[in-house]
Amino acid sequence: MKFFDPRGDIEKTTHKLPHWQQGEVAIFVTFRLADSLPRELLDDWLRARDAFLAANPPPWDEVTEACYHRQFSDKLDEHLDAAHGSCALRDPRLAQVVADRLHHFHGQRYDLWSYVIMPNHVHVLFTLRDDESLPDTLQGWKGVSSRLIHQTGLCTLKPFWQPDYFDRLIRSPEHFNTVKAYIRENPAKAGLKAGFVLWELS
Repeated sequence: MKFFDPRGDIEKTTHKLPHWQQGEVAIFVTFRLADSLPRELLDDWLRARDAFLAANPPPWDEVTEACYHRQFSDKLDEHLDAAHGSCALRDPRLAQVVADRLHHFHGQRYDLWSYVIMPNHVHVLFTLRDDESLPDTLQGWKGVSSRLIHQTGLCTLKPFWQPDYFDRLIRSPEHFNTVKAYIRENPAKAGLKAGFVLWELS
């Protein structure tokens, strides 16, 4: 397995958020339902994050990156675990549609390591195969699953997904194991006994 090299070439794309890709380095990605965060809460988070990025432009050393994730990634996860919005993915039929899309090109275009489908968001740890694109992969997961979910007639949330997503390149074996543990423990941390799908490669 390959890990992030801050001195190596980085492919960067931007929507509302910056996204990094570095060859076949493992990636931890979070995407969420369109109504998963109240607008005011998200605006406050974005303002604080933009101020941090202006004061600390990437690439970062490990200390700065840890500080960023403590202030912003961890805080965002806390907000998501508070279960704002419709939480449509509590319905196992809709969660299964998302799980099926995640597995659709597993072993071909990417390799899944673990994921959890929470009531209003999804965490995935995976590795892209050579020449595959992170934005295209996320568009495939979200675009197709959204269309199939709307075809079921079980959910009226439109758009279904928030357009952007949050991603993090995996730095080391320890970081990889920490992320796997986070995914595994996320339902219990959020106080869930049902209404989620947890999968991990054996």
